[in-house]
Amino acid sequence: MSLAHDLLEQANHLANREPKRPRQASLRRAVSTAYYALFHVLISDAISHWNKPQQRAQMARGFEHTAMKDASKKIAGKDFRNSDPGMVGHLRTVAAAFVNMQQYRHAADYSYATKWAKTEVQDHIATVTEAFASWQIVRNEKIALDYLMSLLVKERKD
Repeated sequence: MSLAHDLLEQANHLANREPKRPRQASLRRAVSTAYYALFHVLISDAISHWNKPQQRAQMARGFEHTAMKDASKKIAGKDFRNSDPGMVGHLRTVAAAFVNMQQYRHAADYSYATKWAKTEVQDHIATVTEAFASWQIVRNEKIALDYLMSLLVKERKD
């Protein structure tokens, strides 16, 4: 199993480990871990296309959370003319999940004001699970490969 899948499994475990009165620490870590599962599945796929395996770990360090969020936000309004609408829908599912989960991860990691409910956390994990499923469907399409590139390389307006 990949790191991303292990993280998603860990998020589920954390969200469900205390059945009656879950601790905020468990719920917060579950949200954060679910975000990192999606973060790592995208990076893993992106670097897998680099033909120098010995450089992939170094390349993975080049991905930045904010740049990835910004690239993901652009997917919602992007014109995918001549692309399969179903594939576009899957890509938009992944990109929207990334943006939303990054916001939830920030709240989970840094906001003392946010009190998490178990059902809310389970919904966020379900969002990531759905994004994983959509990614499996779209990941080899040109629009997905272009998206992966946009996560690392800023688009220039020439």
